[in-house]
Amino acid sequence: YTKPGAAIHYYLVEWDPKKLSWEDFRGKVLGATDPATANPTSLRKAIFDDWKALGLKSEPNVGDNGVHASASPFEALAERLNWLGASLDTDAFGKALLASGIPKDTVVAWTKDPQVPYEGKKQSLFDLLEDLDYEDCLKRAQDIAGASGKRPEGKMQAFVFIKPHAVTSKTQELVKATFAKEGITVYKEGDLDAKAIEQDKL
Repeated sequence: YTKPGAAIHYYLVEWDPKKLSWEDFRGKVLGATDPATANPTSLRKAIFDDWKALGLKSEPNVGDNGVHASASPFEALAERLNWLGASLDTDAFGKALLASGIPKDTVVAWTKDPQVPYEGKKQSLFDLLEDLDYEDCLKRAQDIAGASGKRPEGKMQAFVFIKPHAVTSKTQELVKATFAKEGITVYKEGDLDAKAIEQDKL
């Protein structure tokens, strides 16, 4: 990520929670970590199968598997804060957490994936929220924080990026076409180069 000339191409995406679960977004749309065994219609499998035609220099593998996507609505928030300098007070999911009664300091601390007490034992905050849909993620966050408040409705929002080894114009076209087919809207996209990633310690 910090090699001279490297870059990621990112997408901020959103979709209706009723039409696609977070689990299916990761498992069926994105695909398993090992692209060779990923869902046949997934992005990672498509990039694995067509890597030469897409202009990649080598066959994708578990590490260089084409694309990254957030593991939950909360991790997506953490990634927007980290990679894009988003603000907790203006980010849609950040505002939803605050409106749900979770203190700002708690949300900020959670972005570092601390061990938190839940159901009698300490666990990774990120693991506890992994693959949960919008409403369920807010509800569990309230449970962990011991907070109460009316949970606002909202859309699923994820941070997705093409990994440096796979950034080509053809891969970008594939990703956008796949999202469009699945009813996923890209509301912002851009590039982050190696210099910015290293300088800002992303």
